[in-house]
Amino acid sequence: MKTPNSTPIAATRLALRWALAAVAVLVLAVAGVIIANRTLFSPAHEVKVLQRYLADGQGAKALGLMQASVPKGDAVALDGEVLKRTQAGITDFSTDKPQPVDGDSELRTVTAHYKATGVDQQSTYTLRHAGKSWFFFDKWEFEPSTLPSVKIKANTVNEVAVNEQKIPLEAGVSTLPVFYPSVLDASFSTKNFSADTRGVVVTQPAKEPVEIALKTQPTKAFVSAINSKVKKYLDGCASQQVLMPSGCPFAYNTSARVDSSTIKWDIAKYPKIDVSYYNGAWVLSPLTTTANLTLTEQDLRTGVKEKKTIKDTYSFTAELTTSTTEVSVVPVAGGEQPAQ
Repeated sequence: MKTPNSTPIAATRLALRWALAAVAVLVLAVAGVIIANRTLFSPAHEVKVLQRYLADGQGAKALGLMQASVPKGDAVALDGEVLKRTQAGITDFSTDKPQPVDGDSELRTVTAHYKATGVDQQSTYTLRHAGKSWFFFDKWEFEPSTLPSVKIKANTVNEVAVNEQKIPLEAGVSTLPVFYPSVLDASFSTKNFSADTRGVVVTQPAKEPVEIALKTQPTKAFVSAINSKVKKYLDGCASQQVLMPSGCPFAYNTSARVDSSTIKWDIAKYPKIDVSYYNGAWVLSPLTTTANLTLTEQDLRTGVKEKKTIKDTYSFTAELTTSTTEVSVVPVAGGEQPAQ
């Protein structure tokens, strides 16, 4: 049975419930704004967005987000597939809580932690508060900076492979602007020369480029080609039936009469080929060979003939003219023509 006061009481209770529900919704909305502001609209979130751009090879977006200037150099590692390859070794990327900067309440630093080819590394970014978005959410922008760069040095060759991309060298050097973090690997391989892969991890901007100096080594094919040419030269010397073969290190002096038909040179031991890089050129270490000479001498006083075998060691040098695919060997023993 309803009383005269029951309807107002019910209405009051309903209004109270709606008011409580409205307060709850408002509290949830405020909490949602706060959570979103600390996550989706935080400095750390901007750093994570940047890393996603880098991993996707979206260099233009990353550059715009960072507000970074690009130093002079070959920009091959700043976009597309090569950029993706510089990020392939970056894993387990995470960020710390943003930290205030003394002396400027609008600045925050964010330190990112990650593994670079399995090794723990970190990078620190600086962002500035840039007002509000939609009246509630903070806006953060990267402080303008200059990207780091990597200088790659190699002798003998005019191009190297960087993260599987061939890049030209000028006077043996190329400089590549890069994002950070980045992992760069450089190497080269030609018929005559090669360099094992050397890598570098770039974790922060720097005034001077990070260097990758490739150590050029002669290939087995290069040493084999030189060895073959030196052998051919010495075999040519041995084929001459004279006591002093022309343009050759061999020589035998005697006061006896010698029938040239009895002269026979044989190479007992060929030189060991040792190539090194010196003063901007590839050079051969001094060469030593051992040769046997057999001949018949006739004593000019008695007329007696004697068959002799002489074994001796001879030294000579040779000049190299090289390219990545060719090599010329010029023995320095009397103006010899290049050994072909």
